[in-house]
Amino acid sequence: MAQINVRPVTETDLPAIRELFYSSYGENYPYQAFYNDEWLKRSIYQDSYLFLLAEHNAKVVGTASVYFEVGAYADLCGEFGRLAVHPDHRSQGVGTALMEARLKFADKRLHFGLTECRTAHPFAQRISEKHDLRPIGFMPQKVLLDKRESLVMMARTFGPARDLRANNPRVIPEAFLLGQLALENLGLRNDLIAVEDVDGYPIGTGFQVEELTESVLPHLLRIERGRLAKRHVFGNLQLSYGLFFLESRNSRYLVARQDGKIVGAIGFTLDDIGRSIKVLELIDLRDDVAGFLLKELDLWAQQVYGAEYIEITVSAYWPSIQRTLSNLGFVPVAYCPSFVFHEVERLDTIKMAKLNVPLDIDDVHLTAASREIFDLVRQGFEEKRQGIAVNQATSHIAIFQGLEEGELTKIAGICRVIEFAQGDVILREGEQGKHFYMVLDGKLDILAKDHDTLIGHVYRGDFLGEISLVSAQPYTATAVAATDVKMVALTHQDFEALINRHPRIGMKVMRNIAISVGEKLRHLDNRYSEDIHLNNRG
Repeated sequence: MAQINVRPVTETDLPAIRELFYSSYGENYPYQAFYNDEWLKRSIYQDSYLFLLAEHNAKVVGTASVYFEVGAYADLCGEFGRLAVHPDHRSQGVGTALMEARLKFADKRLHFGLTECRTAHPFAQRISEKHDLRPIGFMPQKVLLDKRESLVMMARTFGPARDLRANNPRVIPEAFLLGQLALENLGLRNDLIAVEDVDGYPIGTGFQVEELTESVLPHLLRIERGRLAKRHVFGNLQLSYGLFFLESRNSRYLVARQDGKIVGAIGFTLDDIGRSIKVLELIDLRDDVAGFLLKELDLWAQQVYGAEYIEITVSAYWPSIQRTLSNLGFVPVAYCPSFVFHEVERLDTIKMAKLNVPLDIDDVHLTAASREIFDLVRQGFEEKRQGIAVNQATSHIAIFQGLEEGELTKIAGICRVIEFAQGDVILREGEQGKHFYMVLDGKLDILAKDHDTLIGHVYRGDFLGEISLVSAQPYTATAVAATDVKMVALTHQDFEALINRHPRIGMKVMRNIAISVGEKLRHLDNRYSEDIHLNNRG
């Protein structure tokens, strides 16, 4: 192995560093600031930035950094970022030498270190694993280079991080397996508590939204909840840092008013180049304000900012906000043990993300350890995509009218999607009713009298078997797939278990079923009356 010397970057090294970046990333790299002398010079003198280079025979052959503003000032977190090795000097120990120098520094300075490794190739993952960083997350299509590219998050704890870690995080089931694997990978005991029956925050209405201005800042700083008393969202910037500092980091806040009074705000960093948003802070007076702001940012991200990727880091001890984000289509993508320093202990956090573009991650290159995390996150996104389709279907079904968003999500969570081929019998007259069906795609024939009489059709958006939800009575007709069909199925048993826990849902659904059955009976009566009238005329 060649003799590699690693040292901090000085101003005289900047031309060589810039040339190294050109060789590694090419002239069309979207983040052109890397090639800017002023930006490179500031990086040398920033207290929040460690800028190293590797040289061989007095030639700069690699560079790497540690960024200390991953969390808040007190979190003692650092990101091992931007490790670049000259193409002519790869596989010569340059990356290893830079990694070892960063870890030596981290031992004295950090409690938690992480790196986000590209998946276009597995080199960074292998170097990280060699130095005891382990996979804790997978961020699908997080960065925009030639196309949207995914990252593997790998981490390692330092110093007293393990001893200071708070115990027994409370997480929603969607985050449990990911958290369990992350803890295992970092050599920590799995003490997670899965909380199944938790409601998200109510989505408030009647608020007005505006972007943060200097005149609004004092009013928000007087709201402790979210900033101090109830920190459920964590970021590397905070409102207390000041408006000028926030704007210099391209950070913004959406502010909510009610009857002219400031009631909350949500802060985020907007990356125009990467078309992504990272949430920093959530300040609110009440839970319905928090719910409103999360949903509002989700809407602004898509409709105003054109963000394709949204990421938020939340407390692993606060399942209500986890459930709120899940209801909005976010998926747990990373579990970070002992990530945040809060009061007298370190807290675990969960990174949750939402994609506003189709999932496209089949071409990633992963190590075996990274693939375990990848499989869990991909499954989460696929289940979320199916869940959103089910949720949209249930929201338009007459028997679920009047249910709140969280109640619809509970119903969607016990549904499953089933496909039938043309000619399959889905319901059979006289058989005990066990399933309620909603049609996602296709057409069904409704038959009576042993398949002899066609009495109607069921199309996309229609439903059948609603009586089976509240009573396992025999089906009164037969349903046959007239085309290939895709159905959302809900069993009587699962629905009964749900309404035993949430009677209010059962009362609303049974009322709607009674209305639906009444309308169907009136329709049949009208048809019967018309038939008698026609027969009499004949």
